[in-house]
Amino acid sequence: MPERARREADFQPELRKNLVTREWVIIAKGRGRRPADFVREGESEVMRVHDDKCPFCPGNEAKTPPEVFAIRDGGRPNSSGWTVRVVPNKFAALRASGSDQVRRVGLHSARDGFGAHEVIIESPDHNKDLWEMELTQIEAVVECYWQRYLAYEARETLQHVLLFRNQGRQAGTSLVHPHSQLIAGPVMPHQLQVELQGGAAYWEYLGRCVYCALIDDEKRSGERVVMETEHFLAVTAFAGKYPFETWILPKRHAIRFPAMNEAEAEDLARVLKDVLGRLAGCLGRPSYNFAIHSAPTAEHNVRAYHWHIEIFPRITTLGGFELGSDIYINVVAPEDAARYLRESDPPS
Repeated sequence: MPERARREADFQPELRKNLVTREWVIIAKGRGRRPADFVREGESEVMRVHDDKCPFCPGNEAKTPPEVFAIRDGGRPNSSGWTVRVVPNKFAALRASGSDQVRRVGLHSARDGFGAHEVIIESPDHNKDLWEMELTQIEAVVECYWQRYLAYEARETLQHVLLFRNQGRQAGTSLVHPHSQLIAGPVMPHQLQVELQGGAAYWEYLGRCVYCALIDDEKRSGERVVMETEHFLAVTAFAGKYPFETWILPKRHAIRFPAMNEAEAEDLARVLKDVLGRLAGCLGRPSYNFAIHSAPTAEHNVRAYHWHIEIFPRITTLGGFELGSDIYINVVAPEDAARYLRESDPPS
């Protein structure tokens, strides 16, 4: 009998609950999917270090809106000589113009798309993913993340700031030049509300942070640990919605991303380089998304939250069951995913 048929014959699914959000997922570990099963032909392409037509490449600064922040080696604003550059998104999901007031539309509620949408151009090089950059360059990117979070957290009309990265075609990338995005809005996403509520409930009943408890438990078990440094723990999520879903958790309890100190910021750059490199080596440079989850400034019970980063390789496609039930099927056991990642090296 072929190996694949044997694996399917021994199929043993398992329902797992997310400790924080209380959401259920199905871990279809009996399917035995391996990293090679997810490698897509043509997922990555050979690119030049500079593209004359790319609006994010040095020398093309006039093709973007004027920069709002930059880390520079020299030169005037909106000229070459930058290390990291931040510009408003030309096709912004939210804009600073408009009212922040809610209005009624029949039975419904609506409001202007008030907020901000920025692009963080991570490097002058056109052809490098984040993990391929020099460590000093990634440190500059983390510094830029920190600065832009602080800039928007001080605004009372904006309840939520999300910094995220889309890499690759399956992750929704429209421009291949390495970049991240920031969206700040007047409403709080449902996902963050659920995480805040879950953290507050755990603190109320057990008197401690649920993420701190999760870190201690993952370190004891070791089954899902991908890597550990002085300041961070990277694990595959016990109830991950996606195969190889990986969380980067700061060991020191802090509710907001900007609470990092300099040593933690430098360490985070090393962790991002290592974890994203392992995912690239293990899964053949997959498309992926990551997002930084950070508590809003004005939220009650905020002491129970714990900022972190969630990474989602986009190696499977959602089907009718997931879309109809909001229960996800993960076809790789997180314990297997962690082992594959521990054994993996970045591509040469």
